[in-house]
Amino acid sequence: MNSNTYLSKESSRKKPQTLLQSIEFENYGFENILDKFRNLNNRRFHNNNTSNYSLPNDEIEISRLQLSHILLKNAFGGNFSSPVHNKLSDGIAVLDVGCGAGHWVIENAENYPKSTFVGLDMSPIFPKDNKPQNAGFIECNVLDGGLPFPSNTFDFVHQKLIHAEFTENQWLLLIKEIARVLKPSGYAEFMEVENYIQNSRPHLKEFQEKVKRFYEANNLCFDIAIKLKDFIDYTKCFSEVKIDTRNIPVGKWGGFFGELMLIYLCMTTEAFATMKGKMINCTKEEYDKIYENIYKEIEE
Repeated sequence: MNSNTYLSKESSRKKPQTLLQSIEFENYGFENILDKFRNLNNRRFHNNNTSNYSLPNDEIEISRLQLSHILLKNAFGGNFSSPVHNKLSDGIAVLDVGCGAGHWVIENAENYPKSTFVGLDMSPIFPKDNKPQNAGFIECNVLDGGLPFPSNTFDFVHQKLIHAEFTENQWLLLIKEIARVLKPSGYAEFMEVENYIQNSRPHLKEFQEKVKRFYEANNLCFDIAIKLKDFIDYTKCFSEVKIDTRNIPVGKWGGFFGELMLIYLCMTTEAFATMKGKMINCTKEEYDKIYENIYKEIEE
């Protein structure tokens, strides 16, 4: 199940600014690659000690992120739910927080050439070449001092799939920062997924419970898709909150996209293998067996 929340910020509207001329985009070359990355069990991860994020940032992960983009776009019938299509066509400034490999940024930049799109992420996996001129990237961890923009910079801010990697206070910081950089009368959109698969069978259910216990023991928000609205309401930063929730089938019974979702689930489980084995106190061999049992359950 996916929860897509879009919000409006009340006040008078200001004229959009051209960002690509005013923002100094970081050089995210790989000259300091040994400092940026670390390798574990043949997967590449970020090397930032201030982040709880436990997924890789290698080519396999880029493919997984692209698959998530396709699945969510299909589930919601588009790349966003906020009423910003006409504004994007006219030309506005857009920020994507946690942009990953930039699939959302690049696709929307191609669809709306008059608008400016800025992707922001702590992992520099955004493509350096073959991207629209109205799309750019800034390498930044929002937990290290907030978003690197002046207040009232963007007309539309999009955030997707941080999952359970933030504490409650870190989520509140992110929400407040998004509200700060959002222009009056702008829109913010948050998209997170429930970390429980409905009607899950014994092996998957047991695995989900173990992972949940680990996250909660480390004060991380495992149920963020459920808690997000309460966090947003708590900040009092937005005048209106709307929620759009969709279900995505998992497995062959769900047709083409059900099979894609199964592939995505397997890729996600495998991506977590290096970290999650430690989380649930098992060896890699034991984790591989759990993975095999979960896959068989869903396929049956």
